[in-house]
Parts: sequence; C-alpha cells; structure tokens
Amino acid sequence: MTCRPILTTEAMIAAEKRAIDAGTPVETLMERAGAALAEAAFGFVGKMPALILCGPGNNGGDGYIVARHLAERGVAVRVAASSEPKSEAGKWARGRWPGQVEILGEAQILRLSSLMLYSEPDSGVD
Repeated sequence: MTCRPILTTEAMIAAEKRAIDAGTPVETLMERAGAALAEAAFGFVGKMPALILCGPGNNGGDGYIVARHLAERGVAVRVAASSEPKSEAGKWARGRWPGQVEILGEAQILRLSSLMLYSEPDSGVD
C-alpha cells in the first residue's frame, strides 16, 4: 500500500481555492474526490453493502458521488441525507445519483450522532 501525505484542513482549503482560482470547476474536484474515496472503500471492503450519509453542503455532495461510483461497481448502496443539498455543487452531485435518497428526521440524526460518538475510532470515515 502506498502512503500519501494527508493535508490539514487549512491546507486542503487553500489547495481547493488554488485549483478553483486556476479554473477547475468545483464539480470536477467533487467528482475526483468522490471517485477516489469510492475506489479506496471498494479496495478495503469490496462489494459489502454501503450506507452513505450526506449533509447539505459540498461534503454531502462528495457522498452522492461516492454512492454513484460504488453502485457502478455493483455495490448495494443506500443514501440517507439530513436534508436536500443547499450548495450548487451539492445539488449537481445529487442530480447525478440515480437512486433513492432517504431523508432523515431529527430523531434519526440524533440517534446516528450518538452511535458515532460511541463507535470505535477506526470504524468510519468523516
């Protein structure tokens, strides 16, 4: 396995800004990020069913892209969201996901949040 450096939040924001300022559309960055995460997830767990949780912003948009790429590889994917996307890029990504999206209620979100607080440190990806 090849190791790659991980950027801090500040460094990632700066890198994205430079890419966007140089003319790369946000949607292209989102597609690349989602495809890379789907490839990594598939490499780790293969065709294990996946639940992708999406928020209303661009990170949620990445989730829709991940879901699409995993489904294209034959993975059974469920997508759940806290709400409809708010960002334009998130809306674009949602539009590219051909499956259903389960909208979570407040109680479900709180329950998932409590489960994540008590889960093992290496049990998920933010």
